[in-house]
Amino acid sequence: MKFTSQKFIQVFLALAVLLSSQIACQTVMSQIVPVPTATVFIPATQTPTPVPPPSPTPTPSFSDEEIKAGIQASLDIYAKALTDNNPDLLDQVVDQENKPFRRIVRSRFDEYQKSTHTENEFSFTVVSINRREFGYVIAEFTSDGGYQANWPFRKLGENWVITEPTVAQIGEPVVTDTEHFTFTTYPWADDVNQQTMDMMEIARTNVEQVLGEAPKEKANVTILPIYGLNPFNPMNAVASYSQAGDKIEIYAPSSFAFGSYDPELGWNGDLQTTLTHEYAHMAHAHVFNHAGWMAEWMSEGLAEYVSTTEEDIYWACGSARSGNIIPILDESDTFPKQDLMHMYSLEKDFGLSYSFAHSLVAFTVENYGGLDGFWTLANTLDETDDFKKAVKTSFGVSYDQFNQQWQKWLIRQC
Repeated sequence: MKFTSQKFIQVFLALAVLLSSQIACQTVMSQIVPVPTATVFIPATQTPTPVPPPSPTPTPSFSDEEIKAGIQASLDIYAKALTDNNPDLLDQVVDQENKPFRRIVRSRFDEYQKSTHTENEFSFTVVSINRREFGYVIAEFTSDGGYQANWPFRKLGENWVITEPTVAQIGEPVVTDTEHFTFTTYPWADDVNQQTMDMMEIARTNVEQVLGEAPKEKANVTILPIYGLNPFNPMNAVASYSQAGDKIEIYAPSSFAFGSYDPELGWNGDLQTTLTHEYAHMAHAHVFNHAGWMAEWMSEGLAEYVSTTEEDIYWACGSARSGNIIPILDESDTFPKQDLMHMYSLEKDFGLSYSFAHSLVAFTVENYGGLDGFWTLANTLDETDDFKKAVKTSFGVSYDQFNQQWQKWLIRQC
């Protein structure tokens, strides 16, 4: 999964983790945390269990100011729930009638509370509202850290609760074929569907420019207005790529699942980086036979290298300067391994690992023969199943030398 020009790319409006494009070597303070775009290999789409439509309260009975005040009150409770790690408060302002939705909210809440950033104090401010069908209201709001989000709310009992429409309410799917993609969209997100489709074409161009070639196969792209459309998806990603069927799924920016974004870049600025990251995974699989697939940092680091600027490396640089380095190889007796070879099983610093992976790819490209050197290392690893042997065979240096060179190079980057 990919975490965008601020990734992690990492895990939700509650996951206070740095964006991959974070340009300062410092911890992100209280903010709406963008969702890591996670490039994961997800199972084939399963048909979700139908969810009965909720009973909306007609919004015309409320003035705009009343709605804004009600949503602000709920966001205050939500902020306190995050700050105090109080799931009872969370339940008060999350739609309990929509089971798939409340599951993703709680999952992200729990992930945040397990993160290393739980000292943050949250605060959110409503900026504007947009009334939608079925009694829903899209609220645009910001965090005290300057990030922005656009989430659906509806009146349920005494509170305006964070929610999303049901599958029955978002409209019938529309399939659009282009030269490189087959898109599936839904009317609920018609305000952003075409722009997102255009951004996928840009993502393909970006990948082709960096890697020299793009897949000939079509990607099957679905723009998801709601999490409930496929409630078996990973719950911490803005977008994901599955090699089975070459599926790319993208959450629309007016959904809780999308998370938040830097208003200076706009939702499309963040998302463009994410889509390039996800399409880079498809190119890695088809054009380069997924070389280096046994080293998880190679896959995610390559996608970061293709999609983000060198500023993304600053996060890893700052961490390394403070003495916190995610090693290439964890040579201890612990299990699961806490290293870049096993990024997906890390017990902490998963978002941070994307920046370290990016740095390792950039270091290899810069010091060992460009992308050709990277592919040599990746293919040799596939042949030997031994990273130390692959480094020696590919570059004529020992793993210890390679590792020390990388760490010294990384610390110089900030």
